[in-house]
Amino acid sequence: MSARARIDGIDFWRGIALLTIFINHVPDNIFSHVTHKNFGFSDAAEAFVFLSGISVALAYGSYFLKGDTRSGVTAVLKRVFTLYWVQVLITFVVIAIFTLAAILLDNNDLLADEDRSVVLATPARGILAVLSLSHQLDFINILPLYIALLLAAPVLLLLARSSKWLMLGASIGLYAAARIFAINLPTWPLEGGWFFNPFAWQLLFVSGIFIGLQLKSTERTAGLRFDARVFMGGVLLLAASAFVITDGCGLVRGLWESTRHALDLTKTDLGLLRYGHFLVLAYVIGHSGLTDLLRSTRIYQPLALMGRYSLPVFATGSVLSSAAQMIEEVMPEHDTPSPEDLAIRFVIVAGGVLVHYGVARWMEYRAAASKITRKLPVRARPVEAPAAAAVAQAG
Repeated sequence: MSARARIDGIDFWRGIALLTIFINHVPDNIFSHVTHKNFGFSDAAEAFVFLSGISVALAYGSYFLKGDTRSGVTAVLKRVFTLYWVQVLITFVVIAIFTLAAILLDNNDLLADEDRSVVLATPARGILAVLSLSHQLDFINILPLYIALLLAAPVLLLLARSSKWLMLGASIGLYAAARIFAINLPTWPLEGGWFFNPFAWQLLFVSGIFIGLQLKSTERTAGLRFDARVFMGGVLLLAASAFVITDGCGLVRGLWESTRHALDLTKTDLGLLRYGHFLVLAYVIGHSGLTDLLRSTRIYQPLALMGRYSLPVFATGSVLSSAAQMIEEVMPEHDTPSPEDLAIRFVIVAGGVLVHYGVARWMEYRAAASKITRKLPVRARPVEAPAAAAVAQAG
């Protein structure tokens, strides 16, 4: 497979991860019942962080591996700044949506949520907390994780310059320390810790960097080779996890409920079973030929396009899913969703997916227009003008 095809494949799966995150954040919609979190121990968050690690290795790895540390750090910090202002903008836009809806609908319950009320009740403290990333709204908390991980990327890549295995070993040690000693970044003004603990989730990010550096190399090491026994073992493990989480495909009632608490599946601290399940899933998908099979379908290019412009697409999804949550809060409550409720949620998700694609197309159009502008020849200044001015002055 060519390098270009590999990158397209990464964009494609990132596009799927972004749409899955959006769908899972829209309350009570039928599409969320068929996303892969319902059939295994991991979800789209793992895919997002892992693919981010691969992208960091592909985008910035060369700087550090070739010794151009200064340029690498500069490039990383530019990206961090972009992520930071997008995170802050999303947060305030979401708060503004709920505030405007509360005013127009005369429904103060929309402002009762603790995450939003702490900003509105004490604006000075709330704004400072948002700007410092110590306060994060529900469902808008994965970009702060990415910012923290990206800030650590230069150190990780410098370790990788000595040895990729040294980088991975240091990451495993930090993960173990975070789990054993309950290390996390604190939140403020609400007491607690980050929903995505960066000291734990860095292990998945580093795993992505490790694979990304392998992809940059012409060498094919054991980490990427196909092994039929490992592949079949992975398929069996995925099938077993699906069997447990679906109550044995409905045949063993209560199986999932009776076992889930005994399994290390914490999301905040990246439970080992979540981490292991995702790595197995990534290995099986990577060696199944599924990406090449889907490349010939009509959905491939739109999803790859969304993955290519992941930040604006993610920001769009965050705002849309928050608007959907606001709509859910003002909809009448029913013991079972009515056909009208289901239709509204269907339209929200389907329309949201189209908006995601529209944003990606617009970004592609802007990028193409920018390239054309840069290629246009610069118009030469006429040489007659200065001469004419001199003659006029002489006269």
